[in-house]
Amino acid sequence: MIKYRSVYEIFLFVVLIFVPADLSRTTQHDSQDETLWLAMNQAEILRFARALMQSYDLVAPRRKKGRITLGTLSDAADLELEFPPSVHSPKKFLFPHWDELFRFKLDGNVLLEAESAAPPRIIFGMHPCDLHAVKILDDCLFEGETDSAYRAKREATLLIGVDCVPDDHCFCTSLGTDRISSGFDLFFHRRDDKYLVQTGSAQGRQLLADHAPETMAGSHEAPLALQVKQCSSHLQFPTESLPLLMKDAYEDPIWKKLGQDCLGCGSCTLLCPSCYCFNVQDKLELDLKEGQRVRTWDSCQFDQFAKVNNGDNFRSSQSDRQRHRFYRKYKYLWDQHQRTACVGCGRCSRECLAKIKPTEVLNELFSQTPQQQLATSPGSEYQPQMAKVERIEAISAEDRLFRLRVPNNFSFQPGSFLQISVFGLGEAPFSIASPSDDSNEIELVVRRAGALTQALHRVRTGDSIGIRGPFGNGYPVDKMQGKDLLLIAGGRGLIALRSLMLSLLAQRDNYGRITLLCGARSIESLLFHEDLLEWHHSGLIDCRFAVNEQNNSWGIPAVDVSYLFRDLDINASRTIAAVSGPAEMYRQINPLLFRLGLADEDIYLNLERHMKCGLGKCGKCRINNICVCECGPIFPYSSVKHLAEAIER
Repeated sequence: MIKYRSVYEIFLFVVLIFVPADLSRTTQHDSQDETLWLAMNQAEILRFARALMQSYDLVAPRRKKGRITLGTLSDAADLELEFPPSVHSPKKFLFPHWDELFRFKLDGNVLLEAESAAPPRIIFGMHPCDLHAVKILDDCLFEGETDSAYRAKREATLLIGVDCVPDDHCFCTSLGTDRISSGFDLFFHRRDDKYLVQTGSAQGRQLLADHAPETMAGSHEAPLALQVKQCSSHLQFPTESLPLLMKDAYEDPIWKKLGQDCLGCGSCTLLCPSCYCFNVQDKLELDLKEGQRVRTWDSCQFDQFAKVNNGDNFRSSQSDRQRHRFYRKYKYLWDQHQRTACVGCGRCSRECLAKIKPTEVLNELFSQTPQQQLATSPGSEYQPQMAKVERIEAISAEDRLFRLRVPNNFSFQPGSFLQISVFGLGEAPFSIASPSDDSNEIELVVRRAGALTQALHRVRTGDSIGIRGPFGNGYPVDKMQGKDLLLIAGGRGLIALRSLMLSLLAQRDNYGRITLLCGARSIESLLFHEDLLEWHHSGLIDCRFAVNEQNNSWGIPAVDVSYLFRDLDINASRTIAAVSGPAEMYRQINPLLFRLGLADEDIYLNLERHMKCGLGKCGKCRINNICVCECGPIFPYSSVKHLAEAIER
């Protein structure tokens, strides 16, 4: 207990307890450690929770009096990991609705007692939207002069997330908050009869090491592709258009209508996981000798919220207050942090007695806005559209063929590519393996290699993944009409050539003789067995194969693809060649094509290995003056023969 003799000393004390020595944010939740994916069943999760309860105040969803609420867990068996979005948010454990800042005694001199330190705590069972809400609170309360009361609780708290299923009020998919890849210490993803635990920080890894050592010592699982959820409520326009939409809506009559409907109860803001308006007041004990200064939640929807000292109220009508709420959520915070202050959890509309729904309000504003004003959405060219996985087929030990259904039909040239997104892991380019038939179904092949492709191999029929594209210039199908075609594929280079061959076969009479020379390391690694055999037996394509495998099941000589040029009879003046494979194959094949008499402009090379963003902006695929993803990836040899980094003659 400290005794103070002057108002100045009291002022110094208040400054010290509210202002940390280092105002820069040093949160414990950032780590560069590798993300781990581990499997846990229900029994292992209960043991984990019991172990955590020995060292932490464990806050989790549990069933109480017939409903699921969030509170301190006293029995691990009560833990509920699958619960509806209607459960109140965990905000109150980081930013309490009644927060004692300090106590004071009025005993001659003023005595101040600082609030006790925040206890170590774990919030177990945060939905993705609530984890996003914590990021918003961090942005706002760490900005400028850090709120040390919030910071103390935030840094003493570890966050464990769990996936959810949206209900009719959720619109998290419109805001991109239905999934999350950071901002947690651990995250539990449901998969069949078990959970996959994803680590998000060094503290999360340590939690497993200390309290679930068997899980930590187990085998690592492949990453899981984060699925975009389905919401019946949604915005009819890109989120990035919100600031522009709100810019000209300040005097819109919709606010008057909302003001007439709204009861001013404040439920929308008090239940919101990211609202943080508060009031500070003193509470005296009955003896009037001691008391406490407390911070309590407040609401911009209360009629006294904007009342100032002289009695004026600068936001006196409920219409003004509703407008302020929407502008605070969808414009003011965006202007500061480039994100909305809403996470689409639906708690406001779910509990609103007046049935005010943000999606209906925003969509009505959008419907009244000239569409050209919102045509440009910053960053929209990088945003994927969702494609549904219709079929998955294993075509080798490491390769799977995915058939995707996209929302709209689109056209592409054989040889074009798509950017495939796995939310939480990023995106990567993949060649299209299906014909260019202007349908809304496409096929591509994914080889299991890194984290992203491992996650794609975990995707199931019916799941959705993100796609961008199609991108690039493909094979000149029009130029090939009436010509003989020599197609040379090595390994995975067959993927792009399959798209070309299926397109050619759809109009077979328009082309002359088609010869396919196909090489691979082994019969097992040779892709599209059924297609190759069908083409070979049909007589529509002259198929010749080479593998490096001795005594293989197809009885093919153990040679490389260059061997297939022996006894090759072609008319060079009427032949176009398409080569697709690894760079070392090009250095072998190109001289052979020149010996056959093919002109530089009649040899087409696939440089897909260089692709990255698909827009010609990132610079990763630029070779001298050529941008592969924009100008290619299919090039005539005449345009790239001077590029040593691309191909060597």
